[in-house]
Amino acid sequence: MSGFQNNNYAGGRGGGGDRRAERKQNRRAAQKAKEDKKAQDEARYFFQQVRALGGRKPPRKNKSQEELFGTQGTAGINFKQYDDIKVSRSGKDCNETPSLDNYLALKDVLPDYLHLNLTDSARMSYSAPTPIQKHTVPLALSGRDVMAAAQTGSGKTVAFLVPLLTAIHRLGFQAKRMPPNSTPCLPSALILAPTRELATQIELEAQKLTFQSPVICACVYGGANARGQLQECAAGPDIIVATPGRLTDFLERDLINLSYTKFLVLDEADRMLDMGFEPQLRRIVQNSTLGKDRQTLMFSATFAENVQRVAQAYLKSDYIFVSVGRVGSTTSSITQTIVEVDPHACDKRSKLNIVLDQNILNVQERTIVFTQKKHVASWLKQQLKKALNVTAEDIHGDRSQSQREAALAKFRSGQCQVLVATDVAARGLDVDGIEHVIQFDLPPSKEEFDSYVHRIGRTGRAGNTGRATALFVPGYEPKTGNGGLTGPLITLLKESKQPVPSFLLSGGGGAGARGGQRNAKQPLRDVRGEHQQQQYSHKQQPFQQQQQQQHFGGPQNTILSLQGGGGGGRGGGGGGGGGRGRGGGGRGRGGGRGRGGGGRGRGGGGRGRGGGGRGGRGGRN
Repeated sequence: MSGFQNNNYAGGRGGGGDRRAERKQNRRAAQKAKEDKKAQDEARYFFQQVRALGGRKPPRKNKSQEELFGTQGTAGINFKQYDDIKVSRSGKDCNETPSLDNYLALKDVLPDYLHLNLTDSARMSYSAPTPIQKHTVPLALSGRDVMAAAQTGSGKTVAFLVPLLTAIHRLGFQAKRMPPNSTPCLPSALILAPTRELATQIELEAQKLTFQSPVICACVYGGANARGQLQECAAGPDIIVATPGRLTDFLERDLINLSYTKFLVLDEADRMLDMGFEPQLRRIVQNSTLGKDRQTLMFSATFAENVQRVAQAYLKSDYIFVSVGRVGSTTSSITQTIVEVDPHACDKRSKLNIVLDQNILNVQERTIVFTQKKHVASWLKQQLKKALNVTAEDIHGDRSQSQREAALAKFRSGQCQVLVATDVAARGLDVDGIEHVIQFDLPPSKEEFDSYVHRIGRTGRAGNTGRATALFVPGYEPKTGNGGLTGPLITLLKESKQPVPSFLLSGGGGAGARGGQRNAKQPLRDVRGEHQQQQYSHKQQPFQQQQQQQHFGGPQNTILSLQGGGGGGRGGGGGGGGGRGRGGGGRGRGGGRGRGGGGRGRGGGGRGRGGGGRGGRGGRN
């Protein structure tokens, strides 16, 4: 009897299990069908927008000058304090291209709109370049691939946007090759960033530099409705700023095509290569339609040696490695304070009491507070609002994209004084006038110490001064102890000429925690080997003296000529004064891209297409 009951029970359970599996499979199928329909609707919408434009590039939607530049943070900028920061270059012929001493020297090189937006006192108000700009702008303008490491707040975005926009100007705008009825978006330049916050920040800087120009930039990122982004892509943008996930989606659906993308930038490249984005990057860069004749720039605050080795796959073998300042360190313009927390009372409530009792947070200062966990960020925001009657917002992964954008907008505009954030905002967040950064929670291990540098880099930007305070829990208690950071912190504080607290010098919970910490005074090492390394010579003639003696790019083939001349350009008519010409053959490929003698050099007859044009573009011309 019992056997019969067991068999009956087993059979009933098996039948129920089958039904549950079937229902689960049906739900998955229904979800997939829903996603497929959504994708089809989005693709249909994109091509409807393309057809509606009828091959005409729409006028650029310009924000007003007040909207773009009204809060531009020029006060306090003092780049001269960076004059003594060491810079090293390595790579083949790394010293052939002179450094740049001021942007006035580029007046005849940059497009007029770009030079005006960059230098006008009512706009971005640059005169002297920052150290990273001083070296990478001329190198990139000469056509070299560059891997550049420089601390946060050093002007990296402008360092890659200036040569990128100059290259687009030489290539000609998309107005001359808008998509007809059914072709995908074909940008001239692609900028990849690891987070949507950084992507939108780059787009904002691009809008400033392209103000009152025909250049169009689109921003593509996940976590937001795709239709608005597809509408921007249908307008034929010259530049696309994207996060890897959303871009991969659009590429796989053939809504974006990279066949004619000649300029690639990876911002915060180390994070994309070291934190799980590498497979997506490989699909984008190596397995998509992106051509190998592109120019590639990589920027970040840090480039660990293992990340450099991975990054080499995306660059030409003769790329230039530029290491600026105290890479892996920070500037002395940031006053750093390390506050000891009792390891037996280090919960969030105890830490909050320290912040309040020691008056660490000044409600008159624009402040970012970093936490490790999302729920702590939400909790801390509420507690600060109650205790200090301060306006505060929080951004982290549990908030929707629209909520995060609204919070950042309030912080930027000054509607709130305190922003509580997880590391989602640690990189690329560029808000003028951040006076104080508080690390409520420090990174959990010395392997993540770079996060400390990126966080405090939100203040003291572009030559301004700032404060950074960190709550340090001695010891090695899992999830709470910060003893493993003792060595890196001591090294960084000494390098930045900051006082080192006695509790850190006495061990801080971790004698020997310095193991493997690089001497931050030394330039970051180029992993290609000593035979490739040539340190930059400061005795070299500056740009102004060499401008008339040497065209950028020296002995190599350049992507563009900064001086023009001779009608070399890209075509098959001759190398002339530079441009993309390679001797007499240019880059012509039979009847493909050769442009005859028209060239692109200044004074060389403009953009003549005598050598067979750009055959193979289909209906895009």
